[in-house]
Amino acid sequence: MVEMSCEKHDYYAAGSQFVTHTMGRVLEKYGVESSPINTKGYETLLDLVENTSSDSFELFYGLFMYNPNALEQLERLDMAFESVKKELFGRLHQQYRKQMFGGEIQSPKKTEQKLLNDGNVVPIKDVTSSSSSS
Repeated sequence: MVEMSCEKHDYYAAGSQFVTHTMGRVLEKYGVESSPINTKGYETLLDLVENTSSDSFELFYGLFMYNPNALEQLERLDMAFESVKKELFGRLHQQYRKQMFGGEIQSPKKTEQKLLNDGNVVPIKDVTSSSSSS
């Protein structure tokens, strides 16, 4: 047990329990399935789906309905997903331009970003000068 105020508990619960259950349910709706080439990361996602889908929707709904921080977390998840899509489509656009017009296109300086609790995006680090690949 960790002693804390109700407000702090709700804040942390929305950031962990609600986000965990939301991602599990999203992946369940997406239809993730085991395959012969599962990675450890993918196995973790499958475990998440199994863990969260066995809980009742009423529990999930309660995490949403009765935690004042849950809506903010849902909005942040939506903004994060949109940010990732925007980055992917931005790169696709650059590749398309390169194919159409030839030559090298100068890319703007890229930075990794993180969404703050208020929804604002802040740069974390410059990723254009790093030579490591993921």
